[in-house]
Order: sequence, then structure tokens, then C-alpha cells
Amino acid sequence: MCASKASRKRKIEYVNIPIPRPLYERLAKALEGSGYRSPTEYIIFLIRKHLPDLESEDVKRRLKALGYLP
Repeated sequence: MCASKASRKRKIEYVNIPIPRPLYERLAKALEGSGYRSPTEYIIFLIRKHLPDLESEDVKRRLKALGYLP
């Protein structure tokens, strides 16, 4: 990767989300051989997949509350 492309990329900050260790370990075991490098990678995939649906439902509720939807 050339330096100019790397310098244009924003550095992503991460946060920690605590989950029970037994759940994390269960997920890690279930993901073995799945192609995901870690439970964290899989959780990020799930959030990216489902967040638009959650946001869409929130927008629908707001529009309904405002009287724009039946």
C-alpha cells in the first residue's frame, strides 16, 4: 500500500464492550473453522449487518409518532 493511501485512511478507535467470559468462550469455540479470526470480528459483522434494520425501525416509529405513517 502506498504511503499516500495509508495517510488518507482514518484511524479507527475501538471501545471495549464487556460480555460474560463464558459467552465469549462459547462463541470462540462455535466460530472455530468458520473463517472469522475472532469473536470480536464476528460481533462487528453482526452489528454492521443488523444495525441498519434497527435504525430503520426507529425511523418508522418516529414517523408514525409524528403522524406521517398509519
